[in-house]
Amino acid sequence: MTDEKRHYRRVAFDAEVVMEYQGSSWVAHLIDVSLKGLLVVFPNDIAIELGNVYDMELRLGVDTVIQMRVKVMHFEDHLVGLEWSDIDLESLTHLRRLLELNMSSAEEIHRELSELG
Repeated sequence: MTDEKRHYRRVAFDAEVVMEYQGSSWVAHLIDVSLKGLLVVFPNDIAIELGNVYDMELRLGVDTVIQMRVKVMHFEDHLVGLEWSDIDLESLTHLRRLLELNMSSAEEIHRELSELG
């Protein structure tokens, strides 16, 4: 997928995320994040299929957690593009703040938020 097709700007963010699927959970590595999606490296022993839906948790601190339900949109080997399909207001607020702190312009994140609808 080329950057020209991207609707939301991605920012690099090196972190671990906890993924859960059908009662199993594991740690994956977050590469980057946008207002609507994430790029994650799954462990080699995890089978990946387009359309799979996972619960995901990103801890930003002791009291700050972003929780969302994400769907596999594309993958190559174990590099997986995810799009969130469900997020609570508190997690969305934390995600917005994370992006604001890592984007060059606060106006950019506000424009993207307005486009979410």
